[in-house]
Amino acid sequence: MKNKKGEMGVGVLIVFIAMLLVAAIAAGVLITTVTSLQQKALTTGQETRGEISTHATFVDVSGSDGTDGNIENLTIIMRLSAGSDPIDLSDVLFTFSLNNQTGNYRYNASMDLSSATSRAKHFNITYEVTGTEYRMGFLTRGDIVNLAVASPRSLVEDEMVRITFIPKIGTQSLVEFRTPSVISRQRVTLFP
Repeated sequence: MKNKKGEMGVGVLIVFIAMLLVAAIAAGVLITTVTSLQQKALTTGQETRGEISTHATFVDVSGSDGTDGNIENLTIIMRLSAGSDPIDLSDVLFTFSLNNQTGNYRYNASMDLSSATSRAKHFNITYEVTGTEYRMGFLTRGDIVNLAVASPRSLVEDEMVRITFIPKIGTQSLVEFRTPSVISRQRVTLFP
């Protein structure tokens, strides 16, 4: 009778050890899954924050009078909005919409402003103020940049214009204005 009790104790011990092994494996799988989900949640949160908070602001838009009395070249002053991540200007699409024509522009650091072909497809920048995190070709905190761009065609008097600054990551910036009803000066302030 004593041998049967010993055999039963060994069987219970084997079942107990098997249950511990199964519980340890299940705990390992659970910990791995939780860690993976935490990493995905952090990554998604960072990407979402960057997507929502990254934004540039139009400070000033002015144009210069062409030879025919219409506005041809624009100077746009922009800065990064508070809380924004830096914007890589090579990943920006800059659109210029008129009532009968649209132009799309990309950043080109070595743009030749005298070339009409280059001006029709590209914009260039000059750093008016550089922030503490300054990087060439980026719009970072504290930077104030001056964008030089040519209109898709000469802007005439009393014309509606829409300019959109679209970064790869972040929200687009938009400015709309109407040109003056009389263009009588060489340099014209268009916005604000």
